[in-house]
Amino acid sequence: MACIKLSRKITGPATVIGGILIHLTLGNLYSFGNMMTYMVSYMHGRVDHSIDYGNFIWVNSITTAAQGLFMVFGGLLEKRIGPKLTCFIGCTLVSAGIMLTYYTINVSLFTVVLTYGLLSGLGMALSYVTPLACGMQWYPEQKGLINGLIVAGFGLGALGSTNLQTLYLNPHNTSPESNGYFVDPGILDKVPSVFIVLGLTFLAMQYIGCLLIRRPVVAEGQENRHWQESESLLHVDEEPDERLSVQVPPPCTTIPTDLRPVQLIKNKTFYIFWFIYLFNTIAVGYINAMYKSFGQTFINNDHLLAQIGSFAAVFNAVGRIAWGRLMDKTSFQVAMRILTITLMLLFATLPLTQQMGKAGFAVWVWLIFFTFSGTFVLMPTVVEKAFGAQHYSANYGLLFTSQTVSGPLMAAVNQLMLNAVGYTGCFLTISGIISLSVGMTFLVPSGL
Repeated sequence: MACIKLSRKITGPATVIGGILIHLTLGNLYSFGNMMTYMVSYMHGRVDHSIDYGNFIWVNSITTAAQGLFMVFGGLLEKRIGPKLTCFIGCTLVSAGIMLTYYTINVSLFTVVLTYGLLSGLGMALSYVTPLACGMQWYPEQKGLINGLIVAGFGLGALGSTNLQTLYLNPHNTSPESNGYFVDPGILDKVPSVFIVLGLTFLAMQYIGCLLIRRPVVAEGQENRHWQESESLLHVDEEPDERLSVQVPPPCTTIPTDLRPVQLIKNKTFYIFWFIYLFNTIAVGYINAMYKSFGQTFINNDHLLAQIGSFAAVFNAVGRIAWGRLMDKTSFQVAMRILTITLMLLFATLPLTQQMGKAGFAVWVWLIFFTFSGTFVLMPTVVEKAFGAQHYSANYGLLFTSQTVSGPLMAAVNQLMLNAVGYTGCFLTISGIISLSVGMTFLVPSGL
């Protein structure tokens, strides 16, 4: 018993730290809005003049779509080969996709989609959820907090990535032309090599994180109640609370504690979560990709915009911890309703920042990143809470399939609407989409 306690004191925190390191590198996704301005400028000027901000957003949307499509396979792979090797494979694919863009950025938008988009998204799918599953098993009483800490790394990742990209590519704070494109050869010449710098940096951090991750081991014959706790609120306890006795179904209708993926897709609560995730991630993908290009329409300072994006990563990270604690103190239903209402109002008023200036724009971007960040801690926590821990990785992967829809849908909306109705029309459309999430929160079963 003493060995088990000692292991928990050392290996538990090490697993959480390893998860944070991995998620810090995966959080490069949130620097896409900054990196896109350089990538589009390079390809528009030197590869294909038809490439612009409207169609380049497909790179980011394919990343999220691939992550959603393949995440369930990451959960199944982890069951077969373990968390450590699964993370090694996934992280290698992420960094390989980034480094291969050194070559593909000189070929075509399609090849960039394959490397920076599809390959990186596949790697993220394999390495995203495993650290969360391991962390929650070490600390079952603090699931919201642990998930918040690990995915805070994802939110904070853009802080380092954005600063590294900007300092490497544009150290002299050269502004883009009035059309939004950089033309300075000193910037464009370095665009391909930045992918090697980023890829190697991430790979070193990822491999350290993979070595630290471990599942708790329970002595033979002991109940695994300390680490692989299942607290599904969709099943009947052996001794139900008298206050809930009127809602207890007969034993023959009891839903299993740990739902398998094949059972999950028959559960209506799963689809409520799926649509909330769908609507929220459309908003997340849009602001992540377009905040900087929108800011460039009235702020002529590239370093300032990069700094706004960097600090947004801090709000993204802190928000995840805060929303996780809020769910622990209240419920998923309450926390998600507050989140979606706030996000809806922020997007609806974002166009007003053109009159507020730099300070107003920065505050709104930071508040949006702080608010949407809760999606990525509330959703994984409620999936484990509602459907159990045994098949958590695969089940969360199924929920993540919503991003196979949200990514391409967001890109299509942007490509069709940006030139027609401008940023204001696009932001109001996104606000309307989030209002659907608000409505879905009223369908969430009580107690979650």
